[in-house]
Amino acid sequence: MDGLNAIVSTAIRDAGVDSAVVFVVRPGTSELELSAAAGIEGPPLDRLIEAVRLPTHPITRSLADPSASFDVVPIAPGGPALRSHLPLLVKGPGGHVAVGVLAVAHGPSLDAAQRQLLLDVASRAAAAIDASA
Repeated sequence: MDGLNAIVSTAIRDAGVDSAVVFVVRPGTSELELSAAAGIEGPPLDRLIEAVRLPTHPITRSLADPSASFDVVPIAPGGPALRSHLPLLVKGPGGHVAVGVLAVAHGPSLDAAQRQLLLDVASRAAAAIDASA
């Protein structure tokens, strides 16, 4: 999904976050797989991918919560001071369904404009995933 790579790059450029990733729900499961990343690579990205396999990881838990979580203190040390997790929601037969998560890492707290921009980015990512399904 090349469109998702452009979307996560937009999050970095426009919202001023340090890194952004999109994890998508693997069809037929509740497991997340990495679909796009910007600002993070190599061993840090590998550790994140491994950590997201745990059902207790904040990114994984974001699938069950229809609202975004901003300015979350990370569970693992290192990197920027805060994280924000935005579920990627599409309309399903019984209401909205999470098809993935946009997760960003950032230093200072996000202001209202940055939060709104990330909500817009999450909406675009959800639409891209839905269109490719």
